[in-house]
Amino acid sequence: MSYKYVIDSSAWIEYFGGSYERLKDIIEHEKIATSVAAIAEIVDKLCRGNLSFVKELRYIQTRSAILGISVSDAVVAAKIKNVLRKEKPKFGLVDGIHLATALRENAVLVSTDTDFAGLRNSLVI
Repeated sequence: MSYKYVIDSSAWIEYFGGSYERLKDIIEHEKIATSVAAIAEIVDKLCRGNLSFVKELRYIQTRSAILGISVSDAVVAAKIKNVLRKEKPKFGLVDGIHLATALRENAVLVSTDTDFAGLRNSLVI
């Protein structure tokens, strides 16, 4: 199946936090997917804030395909992280997983994280 966008955790957090307008058209009207790694990050962030995640998780599951990662995705993600970490010290392995997932799907990664600015297949909102 082909997706136009892969939504990372920062974009979902902003969307759920009330900043709908910048993300609304993409999340509510496009064919989207989300990496399972983003689900872990979202639940982690909400749990750290003692917030419920049930409603948000249900919404993501109904609106977005949830994509797993393969061994080849993990290898690509690690290589991406190691190359980009030289220029972007906060670029982490999960960031690499998000980007590797988008590249695999030939989709655009949607993020609010400026570490993705200027990278191929990424849209920073």
